[in-house]
Amino acid sequence: MPEHRPGTPSCPTRRDVLAAGARFGTVALVSALVSAPLAACGIRLEGDAPRGGGAPERRPLRGEPFLLALRRHSLDLAAEAKALGGPAKALPARLAVLHTRQAEVLRTELLRLGVPVSVVDGAEEPDGTATTTSPSAGPSSGPSSTQSSGASSGATAGAVTGPQALAASEAGDLGPAAITDLAGVPAEVLPLAGALLAQRAAAAALLGTPTTWPEPKWSEPSLAASYLQSTRAAVYGFQVVAAQSPTGAQRTLARTTLAVLEARQGRQEALAGPAAAPPPLAYPLPYPVATPAAARKLAAHLLTELLATGARDLGSTGGEAGPLGAVVQWLADTEVLASRWGVALTPFPGLVAPA
Repeated sequence: MPEHRPGTPSCPTRRDVLAAGARFGTVALVSALVSAPLAACGIRLEGDAPRGGGAPERRPLRGEPFLLALRRHSLDLAAEAKALGGPAKALPARLAVLHTRQAEVLRTELLRLGVPVSVVDGAEEPDGTATTTSPSAGPSSGPSSTQSSGASSGATAGAVTGPQALAASEAGDLGPAAITDLAGVPAEVLPLAGALLAQRAAAAALLGTPTTWPEPKWSEPSLAASYLQSTRAAVYGFQVVAAQSPTGAQRTLARTTLAVLEARQGRQEALAGPAAAPPPLAYPLPYPVATPAAARKLAAHLLTELLATGARDLGSTGGEAGPLGAVVQWLADTEVLASRWGVALTPFPGLVAPA
C-alpha cells in the first residue's frame, strides 16, 4: 500500500477507483474524483509526462557542423568540377575525383567518430531535427557560412563562370572563420580537415585565383622554430636543384621554387626570433645529384617530404588558430609547388588517406 505522508491527501487505491466507477457509472466522474488525489501523489496523466526509457540524447561531436559542411561542400565541388568537362587529365577533372574522395573519407571518419548516418548523409541536422534540404545545404556554421568572411581571392562577385567560378567555390571554404572552426575539431581529425583546407587553397591557386592569407598571430615562438627546420632543409636542397638546372624552364622553375621557400624561411625565422637555432652548414641528400634529371627527381622528393612534414605539423599547433592558419597556408603553397614539379595532387596533401 502506498505510504501516506502527513499534510497530503491520501492516494486512492485500485479498489477505490473501481468502486467509484461501479457506483457512478461514468468515466468522466471517475476522472474527476481521482484526478486531484493522483496529482497530489505526483502522478501525471497529461501528455507532457516525461517519457521513460529510450536512448539518451546524443551529444554532438566537437566541430561537427564544420566537418559536415566540409563533406557536403566536397560533393558540391565534385559536381561543379565535373560539369566543366574537358579531358580526364585536365585540372577540373582531377579535382572532381579528389573532391569525391574527400567526401568519402570524411563520411567514413564521421561515422567512425559516432555521428549517426542520418546526420552524415543529410537526412537530419546535427541537433537531430529532420530536414528536407539537399546535402549541399550545410549546417549554419562551416564553410558555407565563412565564405563572406574568408580569405580574399582574385575572383570577383558577379557572372563568373568556368574555372574562375570553380576557383571562387574552392576559396569559399577558407578564411579566418574557417581556421577558427578548424581549431575546434577533435585533435584526431584535425590533420585530415586541415589538409583538406590546404587542398582547397592549392586548387584555387592552380585555377588562377591564389588566396590572400591574413597575418597570423603567434603566442609561442618555439612552434615557428620547429617548423623552420624542415624549411631550411628544403631550401638547401633546392639550392642544389637550381645549381644542377643550368638552363631552360627547369632552371626558371627551380629559382621560383627556391624564392618561395626562402621567403617562408625568412618569415619563420622572424616568428621564431631567439628560439631559432643557427642553421647547419649542409643537409644530407637522399642520393647524388649531378645532372638535370637527378635535380628534377630531387625537387619532387624534397617537396613530397615537405608536404608530409607540413601535414604532421598541423597536429602540433595545439589548436591555436594563428599557427594553424600558417601551417595550412604553407601546406597549400607546397602542394602548388609540388604540382608544378609533377607531383600528383592528392585529396589530403601530405597524408595517406584511409583506404
